[in-house]
Amino acid sequence: MSRRPIGRLPGMRDVTAAQRDRMIGLASATAAYFEEQGYQAVHTPLLEQTELFVRKSGGDLVNSLYSFQDPGGNTVSLRPEFTSSVIRHYVEVADTLSGPVRWQYGGPVFRYETDGPEVSLREFTQLGAELVGARGADADAEIIHLAWSGLARAGLTRCTLRIGHLGAVNALLAEHDLSDAAKLFIVGNLRPLKEGTTDVDELKRRAQGAGLLREQAEDGIGEAGSMDLRAAQELVRRVVQEPGAARMGQRTPEEIASRLLRKMRRAHDPAVFEDALEMVDELARVEGSPGVALTALRNAAGGAAVRCGAYDDLSRLLDALGERGVPEDALSLDVGLARGIAYYTGAIFEMYAGPGGGPSLGGGGRYDGLVRALGGEGDVPAMGFAYNMEGVLEALAGAAEAAVAQ
Repeated sequence: MSRRPIGRLPGMRDVTAAQRDRMIGLASATAAYFEEQGYQAVHTPLLEQTELFVRKSGGDLVNSLYSFQDPGGNTVSLRPEFTSSVIRHYVEVADTLSGPVRWQYGGPVFRYETDGPEVSLREFTQLGAELVGARGADADAEIIHLAWSGLARAGLTRCTLRIGHLGAVNALLAEHDLSDAAKLFIVGNLRPLKEGTTDVDELKRRAQGAGLLREQAEDGIGEAGSMDLRAAQELVRRVVQEPGAARMGQRTPEEIASRLLRKMRRAHDPAVFEDALEMVDELARVEGSPGVALTALRNAAGGAAVRCGAYDDLSRLLDALGERGVPEDALSLDVGLARGIAYYTGAIFEMYAGPGGGPSLGGGGRYDGLVRALGGEGDVPAMGFAYNMEGVLEALAGAAEAAVAQ
């Protein structure tokens, strides 16, 4: 009796010799270009402690980990991305470094994901770079330009960039007198608002249920509307898994919950919360060419956009990209952009093969709190990105076919 054949796991694939040659060629050319730009190679393990990715990455990434217990009893995960591993390495060798550090990397990553009826690749290859120790619009522009020009060097000359800025959103929220819990809740729901999977009324109901909009006594949360530690911990658990959540550092959920309860005992006006939520709902829909979107941002946020510097931050970044040669028609500003990883704190971006969008070729952003969260000293500024190699190769094949057809 014949045995049942063993097939490939969903989301995994076999690679032919021709496909492997194309992968090696792209990886080698990209690494050489990054090295020309001053980015030196660093190699990190495929397997890391699960806490490395759970402590700060959050968002969708935590739910996609391939995690297990090794024979030594350690809870470990296959890496779902490189940034956390690179920063873990930075923390370990920081005493030997001086000035901004420019590193590049490449290799397989693993995420247990499904996209609708089709199972997406669960093992794919990232090629990327990180700039650690530099802040400001020029540093942001350096990384974004490196990503864009790297694709152009590979042969994708009509690539476009969608740019968001979580720092600008957080700055606008800071204009409102909100508790930390309220700000966490609103920023954590930026993407659902953008995608239309929730709305202001639904979020108001959820906030009410979480205790964020309850009537409060003068000396704190009233007895009838009090939130106990268990409820606060559940709120924290939900919020920290949302992309774009504010920085948590190394505090445990219990410590965060206790801190939020202390903050929530300060009276905050439910009307202020609703105003902030409605503003973010409008901001989430700001998207378009740089000039049009910046105007829409000012209209959505009123004078607050200029007063808190959100408008200037985005304007300086766009100017810096222009100075580096990124054409304006390659840029789209999307204030509601969120990338599914919670450690981002500033500019974020996605890359596409053409002006019509389509599958993402990768992306990145600023994550100034990750070094401290992983045990480093101080809030070291950092910015990075990664290509999805399989997506880039598919786009190159499509461009070649289009050229032949012409």
